[in-house]
Amino acid sequence: MVEVIVGEKRNPFAAEALFEQVSPLPITGTLYLGYPIIASADQMILVDALLTSLEHGIVVFDFDGHEGSPRDTSIVQQHQDDLYAALFQKLYSFKLLRTGKALAIPLKVITITLDQRNEKHETELLVVSYQRIREEIERFPPISSEMLRNVNAAIQRVTTIKPPQKRASVLKAASKGGVLKKIESEIANLDEWQKLAAIETPEGPQRIRGLAGAGKTIVLALKAAFLHSRNKDWKIAVTFQTRSLYQQLRDLIRRFTFDQIHDEPDWNNLKVLHAWGSQSEAGVYSEICLANDLRPRDFLYAKEHYGAERGFQGICEELLASIKDSDVHPIYDAILIDEAQDFPKAFFELAWLATQMPKKIIWAYDELQNLGAYSMAPPSELFGQEKDGSPRVPELKNERGHPHRDIVLPVCYRNTPWALTVAHALGFGIYREGSLVQFFDDPDLWKDIGYEMIVGEMKSGSDVELRRSKASAPQYFTDMLDPLDAVQCFRFQNDEEQARWLAESVRKNIIEDELELRDILIVISNPITATKRAALVMRELEKFEIPSHVAGVTTSKDVLFSDDSVAISSIYRAKGNEAPMVYLLDSDYCYSGYELIKKRNILFTAISRSRGWVRMAGCGPEMIELSNEVQKVIDNNYCLKFKVPTPDELEKMRRIHRDMTKKEKDRTQNIERTLESFAELAERGDLSLEQLPPELKDRLKTLFQEK
Repeated sequence: MVEVIVGEKRNPFAAEALFEQVSPLPITGTLYLGYPIIASADQMILVDALLTSLEHGIVVFDFDGHEGSPRDTSIVQQHQDDLYAALFQKLYSFKLLRTGKALAIPLKVITITLDQRNEKHETELLVVSYQRIREEIERFPPISSEMLRNVNAAIQRVTTIKPPQKRASVLKAASKGGVLKKIESEIANLDEWQKLAAIETPEGPQRIRGLAGAGKTIVLALKAAFLHSRNKDWKIAVTFQTRSLYQQLRDLIRRFTFDQIHDEPDWNNLKVLHAWGSQSEAGVYSEICLANDLRPRDFLYAKEHYGAERGFQGICEELLASIKDSDVHPIYDAILIDEAQDFPKAFFELAWLATQMPKKIIWAYDELQNLGAYSMAPPSELFGQEKDGSPRVPELKNERGHPHRDIVLPVCYRNTPWALTVAHALGFGIYREGSLVQFFDDPDLWKDIGYEMIVGEMKSGSDVELRRSKASAPQYFTDMLDPLDAVQCFRFQNDEEQARWLAESVRKNIIEDELELRDILIVISNPITATKRAALVMRELEKFEIPSHVAGVTTSKDVLFSDDSVAISSIYRAKGNEAPMVYLLDSDYCYSGYELIKKRNILFTAISRSRGWVRMAGCGPEMIELSNEVQKVIDNNYCLKFKVPTPDELEKMRRIHRDMTKKEKDRTQNIERTLESFAELAERGDLSLEQLPPELKDRLKTLFQEK
């Protein structure tokens, strides 16, 4: 079956007609409509349509009469020559697509005309009518599956994302460094859903959901580069919350744009902006403020008035209230939002007001990476309402032959299937003592993100068993890595012992495993104490002369990794990044307690940073319990077994494990202290339980029996 990828249609009628002719063909390939853009020496060329298939190789389509009337034959010939030359140069630059001094596969260019009388079948000029497209395509010879893969890699331009490091120090093929070298040398092809997400941009909002490691950030960078290359005068904002994503996004966009147009992006029009902004640098929020003659609020103001955790939400709601009823002048033609789960609803409404019609707002997220106070609302709620009360963005529907509005990326290219299963088990609390911690609003999302049903049915109260499907992960994980080495747990008596073990392990990673310093990421679970705890870790690493840095504290806020130093980070700065070896210290912090959804999401996010191996460490009995949860995943052969919660159970777990305001935390801690005092007095005999009022005794007895 032909995959159809819809880019920008200059001639919608022609594109639709071609789609109707090609989509029923029994061939294995991809039809790109309005893609790619190719930069030649003196012009930018947008290909009207391109078909790549096993059965018929590469066919380039040129739509005759863009301006409403057929072109002169000489103009058609010149345009075909330009298309051929541009695509030839692009493909020829890939060594795997060359045979000696020639291109390894033939290129065919067809101009499609509305009028059969304009058809021409000459050696250097092929013009056919829509009615004869299929007949003409079937004349072209097949190519090998390997060649098709190489062609798509060149067209999709994903070879530019391959890691730049050569790993010249690797001497042992079986070491961790040797395994990484093999994996990183693989040709990267966009899969079906990544192609859709990167190339297709509908008239209006678009949602991209996916697992950690499914390629959301790369897809957004590709999309930004494509939109910018096609529309150089557009004002495009790419925004995020995690500061260390800035350099990664900027580097990706620069490379992708250069691949499109052989030039740097115009950073005045294509802006990579933090969501908030500061006195020294612009952000989406601050630009919207200034465009409406309002003074942006800073962090100190937000913290004082709304609290540190909800500060950004507070100032966004404040700004929204100031401008929503006024005549807002849009300042962007498109906004792309990475890690959208970290943004309050008010930010999405601001993005709506700040974006030109037809509101090209693209947001990408993974619900389990939500470490803040927000839950991901549906599109009908995110962007607010019209004056009549109807949602600005109703349900997002996909229609074949049109750009997708809602895309799920089901394949995880970063994490091993075993680590990802452990991450989901811990994130949801599937094997913890007691009930689940959280669950998807839509149970069918399990299938969308790459799980297959082994037992049961995904309905309330049903016992189910799930596992990662083979199609949800690349084969190289199974071929090159050991499941039992993917995630390991370690328990220590105290913090000093944990830090010593870490330093010794990192030393082994560098000397024996042949990993580089930037391959290692140390994440400290409790974000409040992360900087203080990092000092102990750095001292132990120094004993082995291993340099290290605390991201955003001893280095720039926009940088996480360094070639010359091991990164130590809180989960907030690590989010959106990845490393082959991830150490999660103080894991026991996430086992139990208040705000358990947030804590469990820390576990999920930390584990899903890893491209190969995870080492979880902690102290005390809670680390034993957490290790037991991991062991149950292994004992169940990396399957997830649980009962699907009912709506009432789902509401209860959200209420119990929710984020708490400072007032709620203070009240709860006061109650805890009171209960501790009560227990101590009773244990010492200073308070007789018999002295308690009978009604209170009965209530306490009933309460504890129920729990």
